[in-house]
Amino acid sequence: MNIQQLKYFIEIANTKNLSAAARNLFVTQPTLSLALKKMESELRTSLFTHTDTPFQLTNTGVYLYEEGQQIVEQFDQLISDIHNMNETPTEKKKKIKLGITTLFSVQFMQEISQYLATHPHVDLVIKQDGSPHLQGLLNQDELDIGLISFPNLYPESISIEALGTSTKGYHVYVVVPEDNPLSKKKELTFKDLEGQRFSSLTTNFMLGRLLIDRAADCGYKPNIVLHNDDLQVLLHSVNKNESICILPIEYKEVGKSDNVRWIPLRDKYDYFPIGIALRKDYHVTKDIKDFIEIIKNN
Repeated sequence: MNIQQLKYFIEIANTKNLSAAARNLFVTQPTLSLALKKMESELRTSLFTHTDTPFQLTNTGVYLYEEGQQIVEQFDQLISDIHNMNETPTEKKKKIKLGITTLFSVQFMQEISQYLATHPHVDLVIKQDGSPHLQGLLNQDELDIGLISFPNLYPESISIEALGTSTKGYHVYVVVPEDNPLSKKKELTFKDLEGQRFSSLTTNFMLGRLLIDRAADCGYKPNIVLHNDDLQVLLHSVNKNESICILPIEYKEVGKSDNVRWIPLRDKYDYFPIGIALRKDYHVTKDIKDFIEIIKNN
């Protein structure tokens, strides 16, 4: 077992989801799955169980997770210390703090990887969360740039430039189990969803807010049985909890969604455009301009 495999294991344990861990690590899911199998073979033990919910740590998995985090932190600090010993002030990396949603990190993974490869002097720190939360961080000067969805919640301090790339936004769909009567519908409205059980994103995400606000407009409070910001966990919950979920149809290509139907949601907010967000008082450096140009090549 090497340090890279240990980092893979820790990310899987943190996300409890193989596809989400692969996205966060910028590797393919088969690569991550193979690394996990190799670790378990070398250690001659199972690190996860998959009885009720996926990727629950075994006793040995818990021990490796707790001890492994310290090892990884010490290793990363060791490498950082060595680099700092050999660097002159002019050689230190320039840090750029990027806010991006889970879906967009998948859609723009190739462009982000290209930027990292062509800008080795930049330390790109990536924060994944929902657009409302990321806009708040940008407004508080905790991020330098965001790849997020509209609407702009802080128009006085943030500007968002809409993207005219192949990826311009996402369309809102309702994910329902195949045995739910709603699965027979060709399209759905929020009024049709009254009385259903929901697995929902939190209000850190636009769709989490949309569900609460539009349900209220239709005169009801949604019965939310699970709040989670992992899209794959929500898809798993649709069948597990006999619920429905509101998600971008664009995620269907990368997520696993067996025994469910994706039905278009017809609403005035059934499409969210995306763009590049910056604070209005932010000085746009050449490295930031380069990042924006590469993103626009999507």
